[in-house]
Amino acid sequence: MGRQKDKSLQPDVPLKILSNFVPEQEFVLEPGDMLYLPPGYAHDGIAQGECMTYSIGFRIPNKGELARELLMRLAEDAEQEIGVALYRDPQQPAVAEPAQIPAQMLAFAQQALFDAQRDPLAFARGLGEYMTEPKPNVWFESQACDAVPDLVGKGVQLHRRTRMMFDAQHLFINGESYLASGRDAVVMRQLANERALPAKVVQKMSAQAHEWLATWVNAGWVHTD
Repeated sequence: MGRQKDKSLQPDVPLKILSNFVPEQEFVLEPGDMLYLPPGYAHDGIAQGECMTYSIGFRIPNKGELARELLMRLAEDAEQEIGVALYRDPQQPAVAEPAQIPAQMLAFAQQALFDAQRDPLAFARGLGEYMTEPKPNVWFESQACDAVPDLVGKGVQLHRRTRMMFDAQHLFINGESYLASGRDAVVMRQLANERALPAKVVQKMSAQAHEWLATWVNAGWVHTD
């Protein structure tokens, strides 16, 4: 393991693998051992003998990445949020420099950007959807669950690839968001935290929550016991 000056990656591989890894330290782990690498440290794990090594990464977005993703999500809903009003400037007199962008147009654009952010939940919704969106190489296999009765007497558990989070108003699962409140929100937060719900808890959920679960089971995001 070690910090790397050259952070260039090997091309055309599904994982982030450094082109020129230079180790600074070496550790031999015994069965059951775990080695923590701080952010910015690279490693090259090699299994010795009849064993396997696992690397578990923590998702740490940077400011630029978050800004890009949130602005892209705001852009997707911009016309719906602020409409399609055209720029108008009937009082603009004739000008000697027609190529100059008018100050009024700049103000119009700035107001449009401001209006696109007027939904107080927009950023929270975009953040949750982004943080739970699966990687491009992740897939799910759907199961047969077409109606609420299929969940009777069954507990549920999240698929190991499913990402589920929540905030004060929303539930987020695999890049999708749902407004939730009351008991449904409490129970779904339990599912997100514990990644499973027993049958007795599932049976007390509302029809709306059962519909969500049935949809997620259909998508393969949630499994029934």
